[in-house]
Amino acid sequence: MKWRLFIAIVLTFVSELSAQPVSQFPLNVLSFNIRYNNPQDGLNAWPNRKEIAAGVFTSYQVDFAGLQEALAGQIADLQDQLPNYGWIGVGRDDGKTQGEFSPIFYNKQKFEVIKQGTFWLSETPDVPGSKSWDAALPRVATYGIFKDKRNDSQVMVINTHFDHIGETARQNSAKLLIQKIKELSDELPVILTGDFNTPDVSPAIKTLTSDPTFQLSNSEKLSESPHTGGNSTFNNFQTRQSGLVIDFIFVGPNVEVKRHDYLPILKGNVFVSDHWPVLSRVLVK
Repeated sequence: MKWRLFIAIVLTFVSELSAQPVSQFPLNVLSFNIRYNNPQDGLNAWPNRKEIAAGVFTSYQVDFAGLQEALAGQIADLQDQLPNYGWIGVGRDDGKTQGEFSPIFYNKQKFEVIKQGTFWLSETPDVPGSKSWDAALPRVATYGIFKDKRNDSQVMVINTHFDHIGETARQNSAKLLIQKIKELSDELPVILTGDFNTPDVSPAIKTLTSDPTFQLSNSEKLSESPHTGGNSTFNNFQTRQSGLVIDFIFVGPNVEVKRHDYLPILKGNVFVSDHWPVLSRVLVK
């Protein structure tokens, strides 16, 4: 009789545990145009910045980082300094190693990749190196479905870099992004990082955030804490705050934003990049 009672209590306890909500962990998400390795940058050339750039990951305990303008050698430099991180992505020129990447770095101690891929922002998104409309260069978006090892929850992270010339290309890229997110996310929470090469009042960003079938929101506008870090993300290796805000972190439904910051990081006279990193702390519901 006592044994039966014990079993009943255990079964009840297990049932109550399974009914509890999954523990939620805040995620630190970074959008970071690291500036390609250009020797003509002088004091701010990549060899002088690579340790500062890697320090952003560790100092801010970054969980996911969407990078832009990253060349294969720069990714290798970061990977050497960041053994706790993995990354996904391909070069935009050939779908392998050539040209700039828009990779996603992730803390591999906490997350594992369930699915990943890259598509081109063009009328032929599966064709490596393709470009369309009035784009000056091939542009890509890299995505991953990640599982949190701590609670088995999943999230989709997608990272991109819009064209710097073509307004039509940017607007059509926004439409393609929404289409692909709906196809690939399987109704999971979505986080989108990127250098969009256009401010949030532009037609491309309005296209991205006003789709009636999938709501994306600028994390800065949702932040529960006041934004910090100034009023521009593009610094052009200058300290004066006169640049544009063109780097964003967008979130879909079921993602709360706890705080939002630009990170104006210098070490002596060396800039972390010609863009300030953007950091959001989010909670995936």
